[in-house]
Amino acid sequence: MLNEKEGLDLLFIAIEKATSADPIDWEIILVDDGSTDGTRDVLRMKLARFQRWKIVLLSRNFGQQPAYRAGLDAATGQAVIFLDADLQDPPELIGTLVAKWREGYKVVTACRTDRAEKGVRRFCFDLFHLIFHRMTDRTMPANSGMFSLVDRIVVDKLTAMSEVNLFLPALKCWFGYPQTTINYERKERAVGRPKQSFRKLFGYALNGLLSFSDLPLQFITGLGLLISVASFGYAVILLGIKVAQSFGFLETLEVKGFTTLAVSIFCLSGIQLLSLGIIGQYIARIYREVKNRPLYVVESVVTSHERR
Repeated sequence: MLNEKEGLDLLFIAIEKATSADPIDWEIILVDDGSTDGTRDVLRMKLARFQRWKIVLLSRNFGQQPAYRAGLDAATGQAVIFLDADLQDPPELIGTLVAKWREGYKVVTACRTDRAEKGVRRFCFDLFHLIFHRMTDRTMPANSGMFSLVDRIVVDKLTAMSEVNLFLPALKCWFGYPQTTINYERKERAVGRPKQSFRKLFGYALNGLLSFSDLPLQFITGLGLLISVASFGYAVILLGIKVAQSFGFLETLEVKGFTTLAVSIFCLSGIQLLSLGIIGQYIARIYREVKNRPLYVVESVVTSHERR
């Protein structure tokens, strides 16, 4: 959660209702990703009346994926369910996720048959899922996100990995353990406005694509090969014309084609810069991995039996 003060009452009610329907020894972990609107104070105040609820307070905003990883590291259960605090993903489906897990599936992913976002935001979401699904050889189910359940065996594999450029929606499916899906319609936020800007969403999508696919690099290679072949062919044609003119088979023509030359230079320059940018993105990810800085920093952990 990030700055979810207004919706905490609804969130707590929804979680209590969803978990009370099944006599499991539930462990609820609330990860606060650097909220500044008083969310932490409300969490501490409400926590006293709950059993086995825990708040993990991060020292600042590290982003959605590191925050989820913090929750994974703190979880002790036989299975873990990922859930955003905005209630767009309905907690009432928790029972369905658990039922599928009891059937023997190690990963149960909730897929959206429809979503509340409209306009440009909806278009961007749909475009990302289309491109990602095709570019990553269908690593994760189409139209899915973080809302899912993973077995302890998957949790242990995830927490043992030291990746800095995390993309958990696909990574949890990558291991190949038995998995299935359930369908649902994604709702609008219960209260407030989305916390992720278009810039953050673009970075999230780019990280997912580059973490699970090298097709951009293959595209650069193919494009470079195509341009090289075309350029070599054009050079052969020009050389032939020059030889023919030197032997008098063709008349010497006035030099023309400045527009063609200028457009070619600009296009090739743009392609080169784009290629360098794509390569730079991969190198930047290598740089972050090599530094091996922690994904997050925990400021404090507050349990149901202590308030500090």
